[in-house]
Amino acid sequence: MRQMLSTRLPGVLVALLTPGVALLLAGCGSDGADKTGQDGSSAPRTSATAGTQSPEPDVTPDESPSASPRPTGDTLPADPATDASAQVDEAFRAAGVVALQGNLRYIDGALGAPKDIDKADAQCADLQRNVANPDQVAARRFSTGNHKVTTADGKRINTLLSDTYCG
Repeated sequence: MRQMLSTRLPGVLVALLTPGVALLLAGCGSDGADKTGQDGSSAPRTSATAGTQSPEPDVTPDESPSASPRPTGDTLPADPATDASAQVDEAFRAAGVVALQGNLRYIDGALGAPKDIDKADAQCADLQRNVANPDQVAARRFSTGNHKVTTADGKRINTLLSDTYCG
């Protein structure tokens, strides 16, 4: 019996992506400076409380071991916003891969292996180039020696890729 693509796909994607994005964004913008001291007190640190702690040997108050090095010459510090953005992009890519694997399994139980992600990337490139007979190309590409993908399933794969995966 043929299975149809889920019409609840946007809701499923949101449900899969929301926890990961929330966790990533919760860590953004905090460099750990707002954490309480080692004693577990919740009182805010002031310069008076910072001065009461003994500094490590051979370290002046201006030079703490956790202080980042000052840029000299033409070296610039890393941009934390770029790092956070890269982490969010990576999380979205990982969630998209997981969703794609599940949707490929929904189309055909033999699909959805990690190697199928590379096939999907190649198929996206072919779809963007408007290759002739994309459904047949997808059927051939996703077929293996042990399993044959039909042209109808190739069409479903192309619809899935166009609607959700190819960017």
